[in-house]
Amino acid sequence: MIRLLLPETLAGQMRRWAEAAYPREACGLLLGHRDQGGWVAEEWLPAANVHPEPLRHFELDPATHIATLRRLRAEGGEQRLIGHFHSHPDGEARPSATDLSMAEDPDCLWLILSVSQGQACQMTAWKPLPGQAFQPISLILRQK
Repeated sequence: MIRLLLPETLAGQMRRWAEAAYPREACGLLLGHRDQGGWVAEEWLPAANVHPEPLRHFELDPATHIATLRRLRAEGGEQRLIGHFHSHPDGEARPSATDLSMAEDPDCLWLILSVSQGQACQMTAWKPLPGQAFQPISLILRQK
């Protein structure tokens, strides 16, 4: 199974961001690089949820997305946008039907965090597949 290595510090930041956003969906971008076993996350950037119905849906602030892509291009290093993160308030940490309909880029990982009654719970990682499906990938939390 392919995997995503995620530093515990980044996971903690995402948990706090999602808890603060509760009961709205939180979202952000995940930066890192590919390696032989999958992906390695190096940075997480919070983004505003600009969807008109943030209690049930998310839409990453396009300005944050564009600024991040410009920054990565200007830096010219190996780091790139590898995925995004969003929360499911009082829901499961698995892709919803809406998530399936939004999955367009097979190279963009989806991290989903369930938040129950304002407390972050389970975080899972997914890779979009052709034909509106997701493949679960192994999420490995590490110290750095």
